[in-house]
Amino acid sequence: MPEPESPRAPPPTERTLVVGIGNEHRGDDAAGLLVVRRVRPLLGGVGRVVEATGAGTELIDLWEGRELVVAVDAVRSGGAPGSVVRREVGPHPLPTPLSATSSHGFSLGQAVALGQALDRLPGTLILYGIEAAQFDPGSPPSAAVAAAIEPVAQQVASEVRRYLGLHGPTFPEVLADA
Repeated sequence: MPEPESPRAPPPTERTLVVGIGNEHRGDDAAGLLVVRRVRPLLGGVGRVVEATGAGTELIDLWEGRELVVAVDAVRSGGAPGSVVRREVGPHPLPTPLSATSSHGFSLGQAVALGQALDRLPGTLILYGIEAAQFDPGSPPSAAVAAAIEPVAQQVASEVRRYLGLHGPTFPEVLADA
């Protein structure tokens, strides 16, 4: 009887995930969704790109087994609207401004804390937060947040491509680590 084949690890492009979190009907809360909609064509099918509401443990389930996850969400940390923070998650809790409750039922910070507690974080988890000004139902994103979408999308796409060792355009670093 032949030996069963051992499962092959998926290729690196299948082990990467870019997830935009938000609600497109609540003003600046659409930031993460708008970024990933722009990232998708920039990556040209490399890696997985998804939109998420941030509900419950959805994020932990999405990033399980991934080597690289880049998550983008609107934040309220007291910074200038449209400013961007980038944070690579480690074993320590996120700074309070990044872990505060969002307009979703379950914030990105809460998902990270739960993932840390359950030892269910991806190999590398990078968070991009775009400082929001308003979450009014039915309103479009503010001008400051809308202006941040393209630079963040370019940065995220560049970061994923570098991680995968792919050649292509690189973009200036426009974001500061928190």
